[in-house]
Amino acid sequence: MTRQLAVIALLTAASQASAFFKLWFTARTFGIGSELDGYNLALVLPILISGVIAGFLQTGLFPVRAKLKTAGNAADVEAFERAVLWGMAALGVVLALLLALCGPFIVPALAGRAANSVVASMGAAFPYLAFLVALNMVGDCVGYLLAMRNRFWIAAAAPIANGIAGGLLLASWPQGGLTNLVLGTLLGFALQVGICLWGLRSTGLRLRGAFPPVERMRSLSRDMLVLGAWILPGVILSNLTVSLPPIWVASFGEGANSAFGYAYRLHSSVVQLLVMASSPVILAHFADLVARNETAAVRTILAKAAAASAILGILGVVLVGTLGAPVLALIFGGRFDAEAVTRVTNHWWWMTTGLAFMIQGNVLAKLWLSQQRAKQMSIMTGVSISALVTVYFALQVTLGEYSAAAAMSVSAASVVVIGIPFMRLTKRANKQI
Repeated sequence: MTRQLAVIALLTAASQASAFFKLWFTARTFGIGSELDGYNLALVLPILISGVIAGFLQTGLFPVRAKLKTAGNAADVEAFERAVLWGMAALGVVLALLLALCGPFIVPALAGRAANSVVASMGAAFPYLAFLVALNMVGDCVGYLLAMRNRFWIAAAAPIANGIAGGLLLASWPQGGLTNLVLGTLLGFALQVGICLWGLRSTGLRLRGAFPPVERMRSLSRDMLVLGAWILPGVILSNLTVSLPPIWVASFGEGANSAFGYAYRLHSSVVQLLVMASSPVILAHFADLVARNETAAVRTILAKAAAASAILGILGVVLVGTLGAPVLALIFGGRFDAEAVTRVTNHWWWMTTGLAFMIQGNVLAKLWLSQQRAKQMSIMTGVSISALVTVYFALQVTLGEYSAAAAMSVSAASVVVIGIPFMRLTKRANKQI
């Protein structure tokens, strides 16, 4: 597992470098303003929907597929994987079309108190970005399948092409403005998904072939749905925890959402590099350990994760607080002016105060998923979003546009502080499918 995580870390670092390549051109071209505000708001609902479905899917997919594999019939496993993949693709296309058609009603509802120029930009981008639902759903599903086939490095490498494609398009056609940004996003994600699909085929899974018998698929789907039913409220709440802050920030005037968006991308890149990219691998490893009742190995992983997260969290706060602004001022240019530097750095620092808790919370979440404790996940996400909403409204007058970032950090901390006593590392009997 150590070698596998090291490879994924290197590939994730490369993918984050390519994402930064695109971010650099975005900052120089747009700075902070209404066009980028509208683009960011248009991303919220597609990402929310695909995130909810991805969380629901992995809750049932990993344990059901693991038990099918344990039964020893490779043909059954392949047929099941194929059926799940095509089902996600079909559902994604339907949802994307519905979103695009309902755009005139969705845009003003989500934009809220944002400036008219921001609403106009969001309205122009939303019908096209709605198709990210389908791309993300297929991409997430393929990533899970690659992880279970010990080929997650392909999914970790695919975003490299995404970032390069989007950055090159911005570099070659900066006058394209918002249209260019939307087009680069869609083409980049399509390329990323295409690479993952190619990688999945290289593992031996044929995209065309037989599905499981109807009755067998119904039984497997029922098992997945039962596992996912408890987690669904939690998945919805956890994705709302990510989706609400950019909507809230938009009410603080033009540029607030853009500044928050840059900071969130920088913060997410750090989290992605440290833990998120390896999450499917960690989940698969936890699932195997839990299935074999190897609690000592689970405790070892949790202890190492706690120590690493604390060190990285402290280091992150110090570095962003001292070097964040100078580094941003040095690297970015064009329309990314001194005001943008200050606002982005402040958002970024407040987010970084919760980095340690976010890393450890992600590891705990994978443990609970592997233990099939969907109810626990839902409870903890309820705690998380309650903390987010409470802290935001308590601090919005004092911290202004930075209150959302501070609330995110407190939300992450609440999951770890309250969740640690409920890890449940006792041995348990395996359920049979």
